[in-house]
Amino acid sequence: MTALALAEPRRLVRSVTTDDGAEIAVYTQGDPDAPVTVLLCHGWTMSAHNWRPHIDALTRPRQGFPAVRTVSYDQRGHGRSTRGAAALDMALLGRDLARVLTEATRDDAPVIVLGHSMGGMAIQQLAARQPVLFGGRVAGVGLISTCLNEVAEGLTVPVDRPGAAVRRLSRARQRVADGLMRSPRSARTVHRLLTGPLSHPNTAPLWRAVFGPGPHTDTVREGARAFRDIPAMAIAEFYAALTTHDCAGRLGALSRVPTRILVGTLDCVTPPAQARRLAAEIPGAVLQTVPGQGHDLPYERPVLVVETVHALLREMPRSLSSGDLALSGPAAR
Repeated sequence: MTALALAEPRRLVRSVTTDDGAEIAVYTQGDPDAPVTVLLCHGWTMSAHNWRPHIDALTRPRQGFPAVRTVSYDQRGHGRSTRGAAALDMALLGRDLARVLTEATRDDAPVIVLGHSMGGMAIQQLAARQPVLFGGRVAGVGLISTCLNEVAEGLTVPVDRPGAAVRRLSRARQRVADGLMRSPRSARTVHRLLTGPLSHPNTAPLWRAVFGPGPHTDTVREGARAFRDIPAMAIAEFYAALTTHDCAGRLGALSRVPTRILVGTLDCVTPPAQARRLAAEIPGAVLQTVPGQGHDLPYERPVLVVETVHALLREMPRSLSSGDLALSGPAAR
């Protein structure tokens, strides 16, 4: 890992190099000697920048809880991270997460891993392929607005609709993904529509069609800005990779650590049915359904995400309980 630059006060930017040459930008904040690290994994078309309010809250001590150290990173091809040369699939993002976990967190401090959407899928891929990390290096997991499998189904169906209709719509969504990959012109057209000004008659309705009625205007605007920073074909490529995600029957490792799952009732990208399916795969997982929220739940409800981290701290083994952590952490100094 090599230092790149200072991005802002208290945040050091580092680069983790993957086997295929991708440079993953990693950001650390908070006391490096904090008793716990929280590793944050963002979603498709977003970046580590979107975790700012969560990081500010988590790196400050709160009554009964210590300040924690945070590590966030830009997924490859997003933010300041490069694309790399490997064929893109979700397993690759799991390997990237493993590299960040290994190189940017301390061996002697437990890690809570928190992921939104594609970030939650990266955590699942890591658990499926390196289960030994869970219950050892990783001591808690938060999965927010994410899918176990059949991502195309979630992106197509705004409500829980079983049966042949779901399968037909899922196949249609997969054909759209394939079409965007074959046609750079089509990908650029969708990119322009999604990143245009909200005053454009097609922009806001298209965002609502993609992400459902949950997001507020400010969240839509932030999402449009994030889309502008990612090439149209990269967006299409990641979308195609998302539709291949499937960790069904492979998440036994997550039952060894406290795991919390959050989903908004209005989420039509990763709908509540997917969250229930995910919870059923992980014995002991706690599922929280949030009324009136869409897919951008973590960015519209940052306090809820921070409270989820604190709940995971309480649920960690007794030797790492909130009381012990508070005694040994910065809050006690």
